[in-house]
Amino acid sequence: MRILIVGNITVDEIGDRVRVGGTGYYGGRALAEYFGEEVYVATHVDERLRGLIKGTLDTYGVRIIELSNSSTPVFIIENGRAVGFKGRSPRIRLADLEPYTRIYGFDVAILGPILQEVDLNELNVVTSWGFKVLSLDIQGVVREVVDTSLRLRWSKELEKAFEHLDVVHGNIREFCFSEDREHVLKAVKEWSSTVRTLFLVSIDEKGLYTIHRGEVLHTKPPQVNIVDEVGAGDVLLAVASYYMAKGLDPLTSALRGMAAAVLKVENAYRDWFTVEMIEQISKELVAQTEVVPL
Repeated sequence: MRILIVGNITVDEIGDRVRVGGTGYYGGRALAEYFGEEVYVATHVDERLRGLIKGTLDTYGVRIIELSNSSTPVFIIENGRAVGFKGRSPRIRLADLEPYTRIYGFDVAILGPILQEVDLNELNVVTSWGFKVLSLDIQGVVREVVDTSLRLRWSKELEKAFEHLDVVHGNIREFCFSEDREHVLKAVKEWSSTVRTLFLVSIDEKGLYTIHRGEVLHTKPPQVNIVDEVGAGDVLLAVASYYMAKGLDPLTSALRGMAAAVLKVENAYRDWFTVEMIEQISKELVAQTEVVPL
């Protein structure tokens, strides 16, 4: 299977350390290293950081579609979350990627913007490119920079985009049109009743809401030792999208994505998981899943 991830690769500063990040790294690594799939990341790359970025992605079998050498966004990470920003996140025109889709014939496209570099108004063009699954992580759509600090602001463009997407992921905080969880879940439930989209709403250590066709399910996570949570949402979305493209049903795909994310959090600095581990834990998660009456 060939997978395209669209979104700028980042460099994260954690104290006095730097490391590569972004959906292209975490989601791309999950699918390339552990599933053996052919993964391409469309990203801008700062020439000064090219060695670090390309070397890291090469290590895990992730290939780069390098759009320019203009800039790479840099995030300041504290306690597992991005709290500050330096540099810029250059725009990625989806129309510019059409030749690559014709040449490579991607099965899955995952839109993982990190800071508004993807224009959702272009989605109507992308849907004609024949992907089995088209997915979006909303974090980089609702996130904006004020001075050097990060904040969230809801975008009405997102609501228009849902009809074009097969899978959408966001942390509950990123559905930032309301701070009331029940209000958020009711709104997503209503959207899901009118579109085919599978919504994955993560709630950190409290688990995952899977919302599809007007049904809301909550899955409690297993007890794990949390080592590093950064990138868990990227892994969740990538793995769930992968299984959807293989023809699995939405709930099974979601639970396998959740299993992969949980394993990544616990095994962050060693091998994240195997396919067999994902399948086993996802079966156990079925017993931790219940309907949410709204």
